[in-house]
Amino acid sequence: MRYDYDVIVIGGGHAGCEAAHAAATLGATTLLLTSDMNRIAQMSCNPAVGGIAKGQIVREIDALGGMMGIVTDRTAIQFRMLNRSKGPAVWSPRSQSDRTRFSDEWRRVLDATQGLDIFQDTVVALTFHDESGGVSGVRTTLGVHFRAKKIVLTAGTFLNGEMHFGQVRLPGGRISETASYGLTEQLAERGLRVQRMKTGTPVRIDGKSVDFSLTQPQSGEDEVLENGVVIRDFHKFSYLPEVQRTLTPRNCFILHTNAEAHKILRDNLDQSPLYNGQIQSIGPRYCPSIETKIVTFADKESHQLFLEPEGETTEEYYLNGFSSSLPMEVQIASLESVPALRNLQIYRPGYAIEYDFFDPTQLNHSLESRLVSGLYLAGQVNGTTGYEEAAGQGLMAGINAARSVKGEEPVVLSRDEAYIGVLIDDLVIKGVDEPYRMFTSRAEYRILLRQDDADMRLTPLGFKIGLASQHRFDTMQLKKRERDALIALCSEVKITAAQANEMLTSHGSAQLQGGSRAKDLLSRPGLSFADIAGVSPEISARAEELREKYPLLASEIIEAAEILIKYEGYIARERQLAEKLHRLEHVKLPADFDYEGVQAISTEARQKLTRVRPSTVGQASRIPGVSPADINVLLLLLHR
Repeated sequence: MRYDYDVIVIGGGHAGCEAAHAAATLGATTLLLTSDMNRIAQMSCNPAVGGIAKGQIVREIDALGGMMGIVTDRTAIQFRMLNRSKGPAVWSPRSQSDRTRFSDEWRRVLDATQGLDIFQDTVVALTFHDESGGVSGVRTTLGVHFRAKKIVLTAGTFLNGEMHFGQVRLPGGRISETASYGLTEQLAERGLRVQRMKTGTPVRIDGKSVDFSLTQPQSGEDEVLENGVVIRDFHKFSYLPEVQRTLTPRNCFILHTNAEAHKILRDNLDQSPLYNGQIQSIGPRYCPSIETKIVTFADKESHQLFLEPEGETTEEYYLNGFSSSLPMEVQIASLESVPALRNLQIYRPGYAIEYDFFDPTQLNHSLESRLVSGLYLAGQVNGTTGYEEAAGQGLMAGINAARSVKGEEPVVLSRDEAYIGVLIDDLVIKGVDEPYRMFTSRAEYRILLRQDDADMRLTPLGFKIGLASQHRFDTMQLKKRERDALIALCSEVKITAAQANEMLTSHGSAQLQGGSRAKDLLSRPGLSFADIAGVSPEISARAEELREKYPLLASEIIEAAEILIKYEGYIARERQLAEKLHRLEHVKLPADFDYEGVQAISTEARQKLTRVRPSTVGQASRIPGVSPADINVLLLLLHR
């Protein structure tokens, strides 16, 4: 039995699983401590991964060598690419997963990870080195003392967690799971600022009680048309071609609340912990409870709901859009007024949960605490919401904890390099005043941060640090080589007016007077690679050759080439802008810089710079309340 480790990860959720897998894969002896080994990577809320901007994070995790994308593909029961009607910069993959299999698959991954041990117990205290004050280990409920050089805290909603079912209040980090006590108080004594947040989850419904004929089915994208031929959709999360979606697809179902349902909810708002003063903490703006919806949007007579299956075979459904902490009988009465749910039977009601989190502006970009050396924080303890945001932080915390053990520099992703970089920079520089959720609009360089090219952006880095495998790196190189060759072919092939004009007319595009390069035609709005291949024997033959040679990779190669051709000018312009702004990221600020002594900058700027302690002028420029004039003063003082 081992009691000494390089890295200990506290918490077996999405952040903890990625952190533990990454640290162990990078060669650190790692222990994952979780209160329930049967709930590893539990999907506490809806059984889905991805979504707007979140899907990009999952693809970045996969590109670096993390596991969330692979686990999701292996357990997917529906897959959709959101925002297809818009440009590829905001295309976002989303998958429904089999909840039980998702947890089982993560357990299989962790069990197979060399250098990783798992122990079931609850951490009640951290231990510290007397001389440095840095972490030295943990103590558990069973009285076990594990020692470690680095600790990654990913406690999710468990720190002093309290659940609200109407007037009923129960301690817990999740239904049927106990809360964690002691760590918040211990870290607060060492200067970490603590606040409370609130989140919630909807009722779970027995599908046998639903009249699905009164709902609208919503299928996934398991089939698409290409030149009139039905093929299986190639989109998924993992860039590894051998990782495929194999479970039987299932539909979601759309339904709506109505005026009667809203009246029942409104008449009982005095029983809602959100409105009677029982809950005081901050809730998520972008995933509001049904109570908040009927108050904020009082003029709306209905709200859209989604019935999402919890697995490939189960009858359990998650009611997306109806998060609530009202008493169970009020939730049921409101839902029974919806025609499809008139015979409603539930497995459990919705509830709200309050929990502690720590101010993330007290972290370095490596996610190590500035106040307690060797302690890394990731996930909801940093004020975020969502599996994907948690997993991205966990991956980077695990990487940097392992690298720190070996005396290596931390890996910090920039804002033009990854959504994960945007996420961590926002947390550390701007902090949070509500649960943080990623959106494409948060990224200044979202044309550079597309879901289709995360492997090109990040796999070389993942391979360099030892997390991404040789096979993954070789696959990325193959895709890049074939993509570039296809772009070159499109630049060379000429298409005549006789070949193209009928097709152009059918798309409402201007006819050719003479010839045109295939690349120039593909750059036109409304035209796809399939359209060009349909009129060019050379392009069509090359596409068929790719499909025969790389049947699991060809469609992704073709899509990547099409996107680069169509958006070449936009991508180049955004890259130029990113490189220009990068200059400020290289202007370092001394760790002991005396901002209070600089009277030429505003009082607000002095206070916020002193609190956040940015390491570069670029970081300082993103702090709310620090103006361009303040930045110019700093540059003058630094003789830049």
